[in-house]
Amino acid sequence: MILETDNKKVNLVYRTRSIVKVTKLLNGKNFEDIYFNALSENNIDALGNIILVFGEDNDSGLSAFKNVDEVYDFLDEYMEKNQKTYGDIFVEIAESINEMGFFNKKMTEEELQAKMKNHMSIDMNEIIKSSAEKAISNVAEKEFRGYKG
Repeated sequence: MILETDNKKVNLVYRTRSIVKVTKLLNGKNFEDIYFNALSENNIDALGNIILVFGEDNDSGLSAFKNVDEVYDFLDEYMEKNQKTYGDIFVEIAESINEMGFFNKKMTEEELQAKMKNHMSIDMNEIIKSSAEKAISNVAEKEFRGYKG
């Protein structure tokens, strides 16, 4: 998969050693779980590290970036030039990784879309649950303060 700006052309190259490196870098045991969790959380740090590890200079084949800060700068340019969001980039990379067969199993387009949607809805359910718990706690606190019994 190629990511290109006016100043740089980066080829994301997936190899087993890179998959293992990302998995360790992001403190996980399973690359697929790490990737889809990062996608559902829209974890920009994880996205930056994924691109850092997989990114190769299109011409030389060497690492495209020296550090993750360079990746962040590249992402800013890439998003502006291509009118993309972090979410769009996560999806494009997931499609590319799946095409190359580096998830636990190669998924059909429908399976991949369902997996991404399920992870996103799980995250929304957690947000809703957390918000509801906070609201209930606030109401209960106000009730106890007002109670003079």
